[in-house]
Amino acid sequence: MMNSQALESLNIPEDVLNTLFVLSPEQRHQVFDFVRFLSQHQQSDLKQPSAASPRRIPDLDRGAVIWMSDDFDAPLADDFWCEANDPLTMTPAQIQSINQSIQQI
Repeated sequence: MMNSQALESLNIPEDVLNTLFVLSPEQRHQVFDFVRFLSQHQQSDLKQPSAASPRRIPDLDRGAVIWMSDDFDAPLADDFWCEANDPLTMTPAQIQSINQSIQQI
């Protein structure tokens, strides 16, 4: 466990030291353990590459059968965008009717 002199010898802002000295020795030890845990966790994070961004493998799907509709680029019909059940174009009475039918289920 670090004593008061060891804490003062570190380059720690004065307000942090003042707060630490107000704590009981047990609480200071808990703070020190937590700081050590954070430090070890940070060091292990720096050593290991992030799993969130795996390395990509070029041409991994080369030769895979990929199907796309022939009319993929064709314009969509207006009713695709403006359906009768679009809540943005419905009247309050239509929305209430749908809500009532859902509640009956």
